[in-house]
Formats: sequence, C-alpha cells, structure tokens
Amino acid sequence: MTKKILITGFNALTVGSARSPLNIATSAKILPIVLKEAGYDVIQKPIIPGEDVSQYDKVFVYVFGPNSLSARYCYGAMYTIIKRPDAIISIDDWQTKDSLSGFGTFSRGHWRIWKKFSKAGNNVEKRYWNEAQDYKKEIEDLVDHFAFKEWPHDLLIPAYDGGRYEALGLKAKNILNWDPSPFTDSYKTQPKNLFDTDVLTPDYEKQTEWIMASLLNKSSFVKHLTVEWPIKSFGNIKLDQPRLKEHELYQEYKKSWGILSPPHYHTLEGSGWWRVRYKMVYDANSILVGDIGETSLFGKAYEKTVNGIEAYFKRYGMQGLTRLRDEQKIDFKNKIWTKEKCIKFFKDYIQ
Repeated sequence: MTKKILITGFNALTVGSARSPLNIATSAKILPIVLKEAGYDVIQKPIIPGEDVSQYDKVFVYVFGPNSLSARYCYGAMYTIIKRPDAIISIDDWQTKDSLSGFGTFSRGHWRIWKKFSKAGNNVEKRYWNEAQDYKKEIEDLVDHFAFKEWPHDLLIPAYDGGRYEALGLKAKNILNWDPSPFTDSYKTQPKNLFDTDVLTPDYEKQTEWIMASLLNKSSFVKHLTVEWPIKSFGNIKLDQPRLKEHELYQEYKKSWGILSPPHYHTLEGSGWWRVRYKMVYDANSILVGDIGETSLFGKAYEKTVNGIEAYFKRYGMQGLTRLRDEQKIDFKNKIWTKEKCIKFFKDYIQ
C-alpha cells in the first residue's frame, strides 16, 4: 500500500498555496516533487486545528518565525507538531536566527501569539484563530520549547554534504541534510500562463562582466571588490535595481561569464546551506565567485577571487575562462547529489 505523506508549514509557500511572482525555487517546492517521484502519495496543504493528522504515515512541517506576517498558517502547523510528535521539522528560509528569535518573542509574551492586529492597526491575518483556541495551552507550550530548548524532532535542512550545520544556530534531536540540486531546474522554463510553460533555449555570446543579484541589500559585499569588468546588479528595489523572475535571471547568467554570490551570515561560517544560485550558474555555463568561507565547500575551483579570474582572462583569454568554468562544473557535479541518491535517501528515511 502506498504510504501517505503530509507536508505543511507556517506560510503559504510551505503549504503549497503561494503565488510567487519571482518563481523562486525553494526546498519546500522541490520536496513534494522528490517524494512523488519516490512513489509516495503526497499531500501538501494547510492544516486546520482539530483536523485528523493521524492518517498520514509521515508528516513534514516547515517551521518559520511565528511572529512573521507571512506565518499565516502557524496555528495549524503547530497543532500538527503537537498531534504528531514524530513529525519531521524542516526549514526553508536561510534566516534561521530570525526564525528562532520569533519563537522567543512570542514566548516572552504569549499574548503576541493571539493578537489579531498590529500596532499600525493592520490585520495580522493568522488563519484558523478560532479553531486554535481549543489548543491554546499546547501551542503556548510548544512556542516556549522551540524558543529555548532543543527541538525534540529530526530537523531536515536543505544543505550540501560536509557543512557545519551548527552554524545555523538551531538545536534539534537530530539534524539531517538533503540536497535538492538534482531536482532544481524550474528556472529553465518561462511560465506562459497558469497551466503552460515554454522551455527557454536561446544561447548567448558571453560577456566579460559580473552579475550581482540579491533581493536584500548586499552592497557591502560589492563595495569591497576591486574589479575591472562591469557589474550588473539586480534584485533590490530600494537600490533602484531591476527585479527579475528566476527564469529571467537565468537568461542574464547565460549572457555573462562572472556571477557574484554574496554570502549569508552562516554560509560565511561554512554552514553548507543549499542555494539555487549554484545550480543556475552550473546550467548557465558561467563562473561563480563568492566568499571562500562558503564556496571552498565545493573544491579548489571555487576558491578563485574576482581579481584572480580577471587576471586569468588577461593572460589566457576566453580559453582560460572556459577552463576555469569547466573546473567548477567538475567540482560541482562531484559534490551534489544525484536524483538516485536523493530518492534513496528519502526511501531509506521513510521506510
């Protein structure tokens, strides 16, 4: 009999109901695809407190800072954890410190868990507030535990093998990593409408330039670089940068030799956090440069600096860039999981 798997979480993205205008690939989007390919009956949806969650063979709950405005489904997700103490906790957002501090904020004032309006008078819009009242004490206890104690669950994180996972700042009974890379290719298609997609195929003559893309302000990362190639920046509206959908950014990557990858605070410490950017650069046949504290996880080819790459181009021309690109592609392919390994991991884990 086919095993039934539930995936739910704190926000719309993790319950499968988000309409992401940028079409960003995340582990919460990829996990259902992997589990379905592994042969499981997968249901990804919000849970209403009081709903029967005993019918599922395995339950995955994506946890996010409950104080975030986007954590609209947190009541149902926390109810699920309460009713399924065997639930597998997962995370999908790299800002792990914020998620943890969100539980602390709610724990230091339980009234915040239940408030319906912000200080500005805006509706907080937490779903299923009425249904959650029957489980008020259990939810408050769960918030307290997640804020200050070790999580008594397996914690599933999207991360490459060999990372320092403790750098995420999360403590759990058992931390397991999985690599979504082999199932990551949504940026290769351009949505036409809700039901159709076009495969993007154009090839470009690559330019000697750097592409810098981030939704956050990463200008401090760029400020410390001394480069000769021009830098094209995307993502941050406050800095008047164009914001691109992921398939559009992929096209920009395909046009350029150099891709800059600004680090997150824990990737600087070698956390090994999985990032879609690496696979995009690999598929775009470009060269990635980031902080060596993060990129060295992949191998020697990823320890190049921007100045080193520009100097290599001066000496060897396009042939030199092609060689560096190919070295990175070999290191990356040797590091990431295959589809077979990914499926086997979940089959062995779920059993």
